[in-house]
Amino acid sequence: MQISSELKRFVDEAPAARKPHLDFLVAAAGSLPAGSRVLDVGSGEAPYRELFSQHTYLTSDWEGTQYTPETAPDIVGPAHDLPLETDSLDGLVCTQVLEHVPDPRAALAEFYRLLRPGGWLWVTTPLTWYLHEMPHDYYRYTSFGLSHLIGSSGFTDLEIRPMNDSPTTIAQLLRHLGYLLGRHDDGHDPRRFMAGQVADQLADVVQDFGDLDTQWWLPISFSAVARKPAD
Repeated sequence: MQISSELKRFVDEAPAARKPHLDFLVAAAGSLPAGSRVLDVGSGEAPYRELFSQHTYLTSDWEGTQYTPETAPDIVGPAHDLPLETDSLDGLVCTQVLEHVPDPRAALAEFYRLLRPGGWLWVTTPLTWYLHEMPHDYYRYTSFGLSHLIGSSGFTDLEIRPMNDSPTTIAQLLRHLGYLLGRHDDGHDPRRFMAGQVADQLADVVQDFGDLDTQWWLPISFSAVARKPAD
């Protein structure tokens, strides 16, 4: 699928984390008939909007979001209480959002309500990432926890997959070490800067081991696809 230069730039800013999401959402959009009604929950700046150009694509975010997109969200409200009719969606996308939701079970119950019978849910959640969007950063998800939450919410045909290999995850965290160390007026900032440079060089070495990983036990994120049972 041909993507815009803007979306390519966005993905290239953090390819280890974002390229798997691009592939996941390309597949999601391609699996739905043209004209299907799709909601992107917690859409932020909706960077993947163009992938759903053949669909009726709606965005939502809560009133406390840190994002200020050029196009305001179609719906403002928390993930567990969205002002849409029951059984009104063909598909629902929720990427890297459930870690920021205090009650993910309530959010999944709302997703179930909104989807028509036979409608599809696409979710991604982080397993390995640092604190972000604080103080609204509540959870990290294993594949087993994600399976339990989605399955117990009534969804079927559940498929969960790791989104990248373990060396790629470790390399990505190494690339962010300089940022994670921060800055302080203790006189050690030159060493912090040097540590960040060294970690970035190590990341190149570690990432080259990605093709050796046979287990993918430490991904950045997991993806989940599930369906609301048809009547």
